[in-house]
Amino acid sequence: MKKQFNRSSAFLNLYLRIGLFIFLASVAVAIFGNAFAQQRETKVSRSIAQKPGVKAGVQHPDQNFWAQTNGPQGGDGMALAKNASGHVFVGTQGGGIFRSTDNAETWTGVNNGLTDTNVQALAINDVGHIFAGTFSSGIFRSTDSGGTWTAVSNGLNAPSVRSLAINSGGDIFAGTFYGGVYRSTDNGENWTAVNNGLTGLYVTALAINANGHIFAATWDVKVCTGIFRSTDNGDSWVEINNGLANLCILSFAINENGDIFAGGDGLGGPAGVFRSTDNGDSWASVLSTGAGNVNGLTVTPTGAIFAGTYGNGVFRSTDAGDTWTQVNNGLTAVFVISLTANQSGNIFAGTYFGGGVFRSTDNGDTWVEKNNGLIATEVRTIARRLFAIPVQYPDVNPIDLIFAGTYGSGMFRSSDSGASWQKINSGLPALYESALAINENDDIFVGADFIGGAGGVYRSTDDGDNWVEINHGVIQTDVRALVINASGHIFAGTYFGGGVFRSTDNGDSWTPVNNGLECGNIWSLAIHGGTIFAGTAGCGDGIYRSTDNGDSWTLANAGLTSTDVAALAINDSNGHIFAGTHSIMGEGGGVFRSTDNGNTWTEQNIHFTALDVNSVAINRLGHIFAGAAGGVFRSKNDGDFWTDVSSGLLPPNGNIWTLAIDSNGFVFAGTAGGGVFRA
Repeated sequence: MKKQFNRSSAFLNLYLRIGLFIFLASVAVAIFGNAFAQQRETKVSRSIAQKPGVKAGVQHPDQNFWAQTNGPQGGDGMALAKNASGHVFVGTQGGGIFRSTDNAETWTGVNNGLTDTNVQALAINDVGHIFAGTFSSGIFRSTDSGGTWTAVSNGLNAPSVRSLAINSGGDIFAGTFYGGVYRSTDNGENWTAVNNGLTGLYVTALAINANGHIFAATWDVKVCTGIFRSTDNGDSWVEINNGLANLCILSFAINENGDIFAGGDGLGGPAGVFRSTDNGDSWASVLSTGAGNVNGLTVTPTGAIFAGTYGNGVFRSTDAGDTWTQVNNGLTAVFVISLTANQSGNIFAGTYFGGGVFRSTDNGDTWVEKNNGLIATEVRTIARRLFAIPVQYPDVNPIDLIFAGTYGSGMFRSSDSGASWQKINSGLPALYESALAINENDDIFVGADFIGGAGGVYRSTDDGDNWVEINHGVIQTDVRALVINASGHIFAGTYFGGGVFRSTDNGDSWTPVNNGLECGNIWSLAIHGGTIFAGTAGCGDGIYRSTDNGDSWTLANAGLTSTDVAALAINDSNGHIFAGTHSIMGEGGGVFRSTDNGNTWTEQNIHFTALDVNSVAINRLGHIFAGAAGGVFRSKNDGDFWTDVSSGLLPPNGNIWTLAIDSNGFVFAGTAGGGVFRA
């Protein structure tokens, strides 16, 4: 579940807030977002290069409605581990676990039997058995190098596992979300809580030294409770916070001398690294990273220590932590949340917001992105346009260009139905995309959240090869929706109170058009003839309608009992309008239909089992597809009842952000952690 939050928040702060909400309310957190697919016939255009180094075809699972395309590549590298054979494993948020047998040159998904693909922790024992801690389904074990997975959570009463560690005797320790520490002495078959002495039961990190002493980083509901040590295999714990200026600890590493390094979160004091040279009896700060929370720590075979920070990249120390150097050359994704190093000294960094995995073969001096085959991106918006073939090739059928906007990695393009994807971010510093639209001249417009100082609306006139910001100082809040009318006027729906903006000159200027619009939080837009519909969120208003090109708006929400409207779509065959809505605290949500141009709405949720609908798309046959936090549903009878068509999606029954339909009728789905799928 992710990723809309305060720009200055740390990864763990986000995790803590979301997890605490789940823990106290026992409901799923609805994630903000919106996506649009434009279906059009277009002109002859430029040739599009395929991205090298990817497989030539779409993967087709047997008897599944959906097949995963080959991208976009990247993802959130939540956890990293390597085995004795040098194989590297990365656990991702939504995409499950990937394995590399060639030093991260290529990755293969290894999720057979893994029913929860939100992986927070990995650990490997001396015989090569791999243990994966998941966000909500406990622990899975693989005894065949990731080939198959088996749930091993008997006795584990806290199913959200944040950290794992294994001692020399094979005992496994799991740090959980408000369940404290669990121990297994039989290779994961059974688990027992071992919390005697712990005052905080959210355990973010675990480490074990050569003497078998266990170190646990703990948090409580309201405060961080620092580091605890057990010298009796977890039977009892003692607080060891002497000199620790920050009790909010996220990560550990221990070098050959037994020095312990702890990475801190800025929530509890100065973010940075703390060191203990006396088995945790006392601590001293050895690195301040500013606002960069230290989510990952690792020690190389030569003794170099690497600290991965949230926003400031990687720091290195070659003198046991006395001095540090920032080493980000080539590291284009600086939200680093996991680190590991192999016996050859190669270092691997897992990054957040879709950056995937980076590798350094020169002790951190330079980094190279290594995401070939790593398909775990979060795709928020998809659009397509017909790519016509020049007249000299009359026997070649036109193809669709598919554009995918990700949340954190920017824009991607495919010219072969997803068999390969090319990153197209030239001139596009805004990498957190939420909306796409394409006009009659094939100009592409992308709407993005403002993160890192960049966001709003960008335009490309060359199929995404280059982008130009067109906010002109007017649009200053996140753009969640874009739509273009028959006259070429562009409407941008913004969040955080900005409302709707209109451009009548292809984005060269913008005017706010909010007369009568009482809610400025716009999640969705749609046009039917000369009528514009705007779906809002957070105000209790629902849908507004404009019949004068946006000059004025009136409420059109009679019968709309769920008023957070993330998606709008119109059935061209009969003019019926469909609204995808979100629930509030588990109440409401689902799909609503209007057959009278928005005057009245009726709930259309027979056999629709998901609550939070993010996207609605309608094909030429009038079949309606609704993407939700819970999969994809299809209606062949104008929404009267629905069928779950989620088979084959990853994550299983996971969050579907966006849907689009190409000229051949193929449906494309953008997922929260599995890239793009095609039906």
